Amino acid sequence: MRAVTPLLLALGLTLSIPSMAATPGDNAELAALYEADQAARRQPSIDWPRLNAEDGIRRARVRAIMAGGGLRSAADHHHAAMVFQHGDTLEDYRLAFALATMAAAIGPDYPRARWLSAAAFDRMLMSRLAPQWYGTQYRSDSQGMYLYPVDAEAVTDAEREAMGVPTLAASQARVAEGAERLGMPVRTSAPTLEALRAERAAATAGKAIE
Repeated sequence: MRAVTPLLLALGLTLSIPSMAATPGDNAELAALYEADQAARRQPSIDWPRLNAEDGIRRARVRAIMAGGGLRSAADHHHAAMVFQHGDTLEDYRLAFALATMAAAIGPDYPRARWLSAAAFDRMLMSRLAPQWYGTQYRSDSQGMYLYPVDAEAVTDAEREAMGVPTLAASQARVAEGAERLGMPVRTSAPTLEALRAERAAATAGKAIE
C-alpha cells in the first residue's frame, strides 16, 4: 500500500548504518544514484509523489547499467539493490534481494549487503501479505506505527544477527524510537495478517468499481 511506503523508507533509513564509501573500482554512476536515493530520504520534508517519480527514473537507469554489464563490485551490487529496494512491485523487491545477495557473496565483509538481503526478503514477503522473517519492515495506519507481523519461528535471533539484523525484541523496541522520530503514536498491537489481507481485498474491489 503506497500510503505507508514513506514510513517504511524513512524508518529503514533512520535506523540503518550507511554503506561503505565507494572505491576506485566501483561504478561511479551507481554510487551517485545510490547517494541520490539516500539523500532524498534525509530531507526534513519529503514530497513523496515527486520522490516516487524520481525513484522510477533511478530504477530505469540502473537497469540500463545492468544491461550494459556495469555491475562489478560488491558495492555496485549493493547500490543497485538499494535502488530496487525502494521500488513498488514484487519484481523490484526480488531484484533487490538477488543483487544484495550477490553483493554479500562478492564481498563477505561488505557491511550492509547481508542486512539489505534480509530486508529485501522481508519486503518480498510483506508485499505478498505473508509474515516477514527477519523483522526489518515497519508500517503505520490511523492507529499508529507497528512492526509488520513476523514469523518468529522462521529464523532464530542468531540467524538474524548473522545477517546484520537486530534481535526480534530489539526490532520491536525500535517501534517506539521510530514513532517518536516520525511524530506518530505507537499502535497498541499490530493488525493480523487476515485483517491486512481483507483491507487489501477491499481496496482492490474499490478500484475495480471505480
